[in-house]
Amino acid sequence: MSISLPTYSRLELPLLGRRERVRAIIATGLRREFRRPAAIVVTVLGAAFTTITSIVLLIFAQILIPGQAADLTFFALPASNGFVLFFVSLMAAVIGAGLIADDMQSMAFTLYMSRPITQTDYLLAKAAILAPLVAMVTILPLLLTALVAALLSRVSWAIAVEAMGISLVIGGLLTLFYTAVTLFLSSHLLPDVETICKYVVILDGGHQIAAGELSQLLTGATDRLRIDVRGDQAAFARLLKEAGFEADAGPTGLHVTRKPGLESAVFDTAKSLGAEVRYMGKEIRSLEELFLELVARTEKRGA
Repeated sequence: MSISLPTYSRLELPLLGRRERVRAIIATGLRREFRRPAAIVVTVLGAAFTTITSIVLLIFAQILIPGQAADLTFFALPASNGFVLFFVSLMAAVIGAGLIADDMQSMAFTLYMSRPITQTDYLLAKAAILAPLVAMVTILPLLLTALVAALLSRVSWAIAVEAMGISLVIGGLLTLFYTAVTLFLSSHLLPDVETICKYVVILDGGHQIAAGELSQLLTGATDRLRIDVRGDQAAFARLLKEAGFEADAGPTGLHVTRKPGLESAVFDTAKSLGAEVRYMGKEIRSLEELFLELVARTEKRGA
C-alpha cells in the first residue's frame, strides 16, 4: 500500500505597500460601518430628514420670506437647515466614536501599525471612512434641493446648476470640518492616546494643565531623576534630603535633583532602610505617569 502526500509550492509575495495598506483600512472600515445597524439608521435618517426639510423650506420659501427673489438667495433658507448640525453631531457620536475604539478592542490597530504606515496615514484612512457618510447629510440634500427647485420651475436651470456648484463647495467644507472635529480624539485611555496621537491636551477638572507635542512632554526635566522604591518612600526622601539632595515623594515615585554622588547616596539609603530600588532614570516614562504627576502638582499648588 502506497501513500502519496500532496505537494505544495511555496508562494512568495511582496508585502503590501503603504498605499495598499491605507486602502485596506478604508475598505475594512466602510464594510464594518455598513454592517452596523446604528450607523445605517443614523445615516439614512439624517439624509432623509435633511433632504425632506430642505425641500419643504424651498417650497414655502416665498411664504416664509415674502418677496423672495428667484436667484441664488432663494437657497439661503434650505442651506441653513438646522437638521444638518443635529444629524452630523449624532453621526459623530454614533459612528465617529467607534472608528478608533473598534480597532483598539479588536487589536486591529496593532496589525495596521505593524505595516509601513504612519499615524497620519491611519487618521486619513479613518477620515476617508467618515467623510462619505457625513457627505450624505451635508452635500446630498443641497444638491437634491437645487434639482427639485429647477424641476418645479422655482428657479431657472442656470441658477440651479450654479447652486449645485456652490452646494458642492459649501458641503465639501462642512464635510471636512465635521470629519476633522469627529476625529479629534477625546479619551481617558491614556495608553491608546499615547499610541495614536502626536499632540495632546491634558485637562483636569475642566482646566488645561499641559499641552504640546507628546514626545517633548514625556521627556521630562533633564536635571531630575525619578526613583521607584519598594519600601518607605517618605523615609527614603527624608534621608536623601538630610544628605543634601532635593527629593520629593509623589504618586509616581521619588523625584530627585541631579547632583554628583546621587547614585551612591541612593543605594546607601536603600541599604540602610532595607528598601529595593526598582527604577532610576528619566523623570517621565508614560503619558499616564505624566498625568498623575501633573495632577499631584496641581493639587499641591491648590492646597
